[in-house]
Amino acid sequence: MSLLKVATLVCMWAIAVALKAGIMSQYPPLVRGSVGSTVSLYCQLTGIESSCYTIAWMKLHPRSGTLAVYTIKAVEDLGEKSCRADITNATTKDSGTYFCAVVDHDRLFIGNGTTVAVESHHTSSVEIALSVRRRNNSVAVLTCLVTGIHPSKARVFWVLDEGREESGHSEPIWTNGSAPATVFTRNQVVVSLPEFALEQTYTCVVHYAHDRTLNRSLTLNDPQRICYTTASLPRMLAIVSTLLLQLLMVAMAQCFKKFKKRNRQTENSGKVRRTGQRMSK
Repeated sequence: MSLLKVATLVCMWAIAVALKAGIMSQYPPLVRGSVGSTVSLYCQLTGIESSCYTIAWMKLHPRSGTLAVYTIKAVEDLGEKSCRADITNATTKDSGTYFCAVVDHDRLFIGNGTTVAVESHHTSSVEIALSVRRRNNSVAVLTCLVTGIHPSKARVFWVLDEGREESGHSEPIWTNGSAPATVFTRNQVVVSLPEFALEQTYTCVVHYAHDRTLNRSLTLNDPQRICYTTASLPRMLAIVSTLLLQLLMVAMAQCFKKFKKRNRQTENSGKVRRTGQRMSK
């Protein structure tokens, strides 16, 4: 068999594998539910011969970022390789991101993930906390923390100088406390600091529940909310510690020299006395 024929067969095999490449897709990307309700997850198999009942569901831990197998008993084949898994009697601990996975012909396929947000029946109050971090004399980072509402149900943005709206960068943050994990929204925006900026008002605005709005404002000259970054502080502490250590070593060396000198003087005086006693005898 010629080298050209071998190359042709390899290319044909690669094309066949590529055409038969399986895809697992999940929908919708976000599912909301309340405590006690049934939350449904959907997984579509394309080009995969496995069945819905061989799919493993994994949950992404919101704090550690690890994947763990999540047991879901209610699984249904909807036909045309479309699968549904139901989380019955959902609790707040079921909140997280779920991935469907299956092994087909020694290949592992994983879906794109579905985020589940299970909320309790009682309505918690929405609160805003603000902070400012001054990087230098020309730039500041404004941070707005929104608690009491899931990030998917709130729109957070800033109103800066002269009514200018800035969306900022919003991201969900999971608490580091004990289970169940709770999530809040952190929105940050970087602003420049001209000479007149210290007196300007910066407002964090939260839109939620269709028509409800909550806002809170700050100014950059508010000492209670400003955190000055001092990048040189650790270096200064290291220098001071080194100087103190050197001074301590010098002081110990001087004390050791004085002690050694005093011992020599004591030994010499003892030798003189013993010599004098011998001469007198």
